[in-house]
Amino acid sequence: MNGTAPESPIESAQTVLQIEDLQTHFFTPVGVVRAVDGVSYALKSGETLGVVGESGCGKSVSALSILRLVANPPGRIVGGAIRFEGRNLLEFSEPEMERIRGNDISMIFQEPMTSLNPLYTCGKQIAEAVALHQGLSKRDSWDRAVEMLRSVSIPEPERRAHAYPHQLSGGMRQRVMIAMALSCNPKVLIADEPTTALDVTIQAQILDLMRALQDKYGTAIILITHDMGVVAENADRVVVMYAGRKVEEANAAELFDNPGHPYTKGLLGSIPHLDTAARTDTKRAKLNEIKGMVPSLFNLPQGCSFAPRCGLASDHCRNHKPPLEEQRPGHWIACWHADRVLGGVAVGAA
Repeated sequence: MNGTAPESPIESAQTVLQIEDLQTHFFTPVGVVRAVDGVSYALKSGETLGVVGESGCGKSVSALSILRLVANPPGRIVGGAIRFEGRNLLEFSEPEMERIRGNDISMIFQEPMTSLNPLYTCGKQIAEAVALHQGLSKRDSWDRAVEMLRSVSIPEPERRAHAYPHQLSGGMRQRVMIAMALSCNPKVLIADEPTTALDVTIQAQILDLMRALQDKYGTAIILITHDMGVVAENADRVVVMYAGRKVEEANAAELFDNPGHPYTKGLLGSIPHLDTAARTDTKRAKLNEIKGMVPSLFNLPQGCSFAPRCGLASDHCRNHKPPLEEQRPGHWIACWHADRVLGGVAVGAA
C-alpha cells in the first residue's frame, strides 16, 4: 500500500479525441475573423467535457470544425490537428468524413427545428442514418429508429416515428435529435446547447437522458453551453473559451471551487444563488456582471483579449498575450495574474 488514490474510470480511460492547436478563420471582405485561435483539448471515453463562454467565443465553430462542417468559403481550418483515435481528421477525404459523421462522431445541433428535415418523418430520418452507416435493411432500420425513440422516452414511439418535426413539441424534437445522434452508438457526441429554448423541466429530462445513455453506451460527450449550472451538474472537466482562445481548463470541481482566470470568476459570479437571495433584505439580490463587451474578432487587443474588461489588468496584460500554463496539476490558466486569482483576489470591472 503506497497510499496513492486509485485512478477514476475516466482518468484511466483511453483518449478518443485530441484537438491540437486548432485554428479556424473566416475570410471576409472586411478582414479575417479568428473564430478559433489555437485551441487544444482532449476527450476520453465516457467523459463529459464542458465547453463554456459567452456567445461568439468560438465554442460552436470549434465543434463544427471537428466534423469539418465549417462552410468554405468563407471559413477554413488553417492550422492544427483533430485526432480521432489517433487519426488526423483534417487529412481525411470527404467520403471518409461522411463515414465518420453520424457514425463515430455525432452532433446535436442548437435548434432541432432547423436541423431536422421538415419533408420527412422523424422515423425516416433516423432510419436513413442507420441504413447508411450500419448497412441494415429498410425494415431493420425502421425498427432501430422506433427503438431509439423509445430509448429517449418518447411516448408511443411507433406512432411518433410517423410524425413530421412540426407536429412535435420542442422537447420532443430535441429527443428526436438525440435519438438520431445516438442511433449508431457513436464514440463521441457533440451536444451544442442541447437545452436551448427548453423550459427547466424538459431541460432536466434531456440532461438526465444524455447521462443515462452515456452510462449505457460509454459515449464521450462534448457539452457546449453558456449555462454554468448545466456544466456544474454534468461535466467532468471544463474548458473556458474567450475570444476564440482557451483561457482556462480544469476538473469541474476544481474550477468551480477555485477559478483561476478573472473571466471564469466573472462567469461564476453572475450565477444566481438561492441562499444569497434568501439572506438579502432587498426585494431582488443584485447579480455580479462582467462589464464591457466581447472584443471584435476583427481587431483583437494586442495583449490579453480580456484586459479591457478585467479589474486586474496591467500595462503588461495590455501589451503581452499570456501563455496557457499549468498552475496546478491539471489546472491550466492563461492569465498573468493567475496566482492572485487563485489566491482569492476580488476581480472588479476595469
